[in-house]
Amino acid sequence: MGFDLKIRLRSYLDKSSPLLSAFRSIWTVYRSTDHEPGTSVQRRAFAQWFTEVAPHFIAYEDTTSLPALAAAAHGTVLELGPGSGNQLQRYKADQITAIYGVEPNAAFRAALTARVAALQLDALYVPVFCDVMDRATLERHGLVAESVDCVTSFGVLCSVEHPEQVVAQLWRLLKPGGELVVWEHGASADWVTWVVQKIWNLVWPVALDGCRLDRPIADILLKSADWEIVELREEGEKWSMMPRVSGILRKVQRG
Repeated sequence: MGFDLKIRLRSYLDKSSPLLSAFRSIWTVYRSTDHEPGTSVQRRAFAQWFTEVAPHFIAYEDTTSLPALAAAAHGTVLELGPGSGNQLQRYKADQITAIYGVEPNAAFRAALTARVAALQLDALYVPVFCDVMDRATLERHGLVAESVDCVTSFGVLCSVEHPEQVVAQLWRLLKPGGELVVWEHGASADWVTWVVQKIWNLVWPVALDGCRLDRPIADILLKSADWEIVELREEGEKWSMMPRVSGILRKVQRG
């Protein structure tokens, strides 16, 4: 029990480090005179912080199921919230027609476009800087109802404003039989950890551009649209502050 408690406390307190560094980014950006047009201090700071820590995220993600999930993307792909492009090297270009990276934070523009160029994916990857609920902008890129073969959502649904609406929108954009590939963190099933998540949530979304630790992601996914579960599993220890829900959901055609 003592060892278990020690691991739990470390897991709970480890979140102070990214939180403090994210707040430092907010302060740095607030004092800066270099502004991305049309973006808030919070969003510019998050883009700066995320881009800086991206190598650490990538290294961790390599130890999880995420690389295999990204490699399952196929056909016309919509990548939800690509950020600075952490997943680009994991997609299999020979099984993809095009990837549309729908990113609402324009402060990621420089990092994402540089990543696309560095990996020589210019002919395959199209950054689209808008909210995924912005139908008019999506339509200008040909992203309309039943136009997408696959959607990838990796660590994004924690921070969108209305996750149920976003999931329903992704379902709308998918072709019948199209797949939603997810790797998301959410609420802990362990009640002690869940309480700690609630406490951290008092400041976590402020520092990390709306990211919440306590969303019931699996419930949101399954209740927001009609899916056939290809695979859906939980990853992480019971005391993890960021347990993952991962897998593939297939669109069920209504009517």
